Amino acid sequence: MPRPIITNYRELVAYLADMLAFLKNEDAHFSILKASKSLRKISPTLVSLILKDKRRLTLDRVDEFAKMLQLTPHERKYLKDWVGRLEGIGPAQQLPLNPSSLGKRKITSSHLLSDWINVYVKDAFQLSRISQNPDEIYSALGGIASRKRIEQSIKFLLKHGYLRTTIEGHLVPETPLHSIDPKIPNTLVRKFHKAALTNARDAIDQHDPAKRYANAMVITLNEATYKKITELIAEQAEELQSFAEGLSDGDQLYQLVINLSPTGGRRESGQ
Repeated sequence: MPRPIITNYRELVAYLADMLAFLKNEDAHFSILKASKSLRKISPTLVSLILKDKRRLTLDRVDEFAKMLQLTPHERKYLKDWVGRLEGIGPAQQLPLNPSSLGKRKITSSHLLSDWINVYVKDAFQLSRISQNPDEIYSALGGIASRKRIEQSIKFLLKHGYLRTTIEGHLVPETPLHSIDPKIPNTLVRKFHKAALTNARDAIDQHDPAKRYANAMVITLNEATYKKITELIAEQAEELQSFAEGLSDGDQLYQLVINLSPTGGRRESGQ
């Protein structure tokens, strides 16, 4: 059973029901009773009433509902906006949801990652010097991709609407920030993450410490503390992406990599 995509839903109850069904399918031991045990504002009875459309999910309970449903920060924000607007305008069918956007951010499929360089090429056109003079991109990204590959990427981005031409004739991204759920077990997502880590490694030798930031720590975790630290990272990542949505005056392309990985030992089969 695929993970329900919240932006595909028009009815809140249908999404909640499908998300619970997904969690039960993924974990035979999952139960509403167990998942809501540590939550103050949620009980199995309340969940049952909401699923039967006899009670409404209210804004003050969204955060705890999101924890019970194990939502990502993007999903939690979308759910909070959804419920907030429902409280203001009434029936769900009147809710004017944009199925793929969160502010200036767009939740996209892994199609953009048919070549991981597409992300770098698209975002490079946020720089005015490249937007106004596209040939500048070959020197800006020459250290990580060939001219031919960059040219192919530009054609792909224009064809599929990730880049557009303004009235003035400048190339700009259609949406400044695209987001893909990092939990998706997709080969293309893995390739992008590997490339980002390689670029980060190379930058340590290529750039002065004053122009880059690197930090690493080694910690011991168990199942509970791993879950807690990933929640903290996800919350910080959401804040960083919200900050990035408002950026418009950069003069250098940067990448930010957040990585938490097991150290040593053998990898699990199928990973």
